[in-house]
Amino acid sequence: MIIKLPSKSPIETYNLGTAIGRQLSSSQVILLSGDLGAGKTLLTKGIVAGMGGDEHMVVSPSYTLMNEYRCGRNDEIRIFHYDLYRLGPSGAAGLPEIDDYIDEGVIIIEWAQFLQADYFRTENVIKITLELSKTNDDHRILVIDSAHLEFTLNCASHRHRSGVGKKK
Repeated sequence: MIIKLPSKSPIETYNLGTAIGRQLSSSQVILLSGDLGAGKTLLTKGIVAGMGGDEHMVVSPSYTLMNEYRCGRNDEIRIFHYDLYRLGPSGAAGLPEIDDYIDEGVIIIEWAQFLQADYFRTENVIKITLELSKTNDDHRILVIDSAHLEFTLNCASHRHRSGVGKKK
């Protein structure tokens, strides 16, 4: 199922990330796509916070390729945060097996558009594309594609409950 959620500010993008993070469990893969400056790392900060982690430890792993974060009451949840920007499409094709971490925790990949479409062979993949507005630098559309209907509907209902996107 695909839904489109508008975000009119960085805080709304962050809040959508926290709503997503609250619903995640281990062994899920989040594929983030979008242009430079679209808010992929900001969304990741929200996801980590929603999973009980410290948003301040989240930085884009452009040069390290992967950062690991611990979340939860006892740091029992592991998040593997990848950034493929520096590798580009040709470099991402030769990646080591990222999916080796699937059973270890949540995987978040920025610049996922550089991966081959069939890289992950699991139903636990959630694709999120952040589309920039052509008229307002702060506006985004988050296009969420998930086979998990409940997950997708919960994201949409959180948006309405929290006032995200509503005029004040």
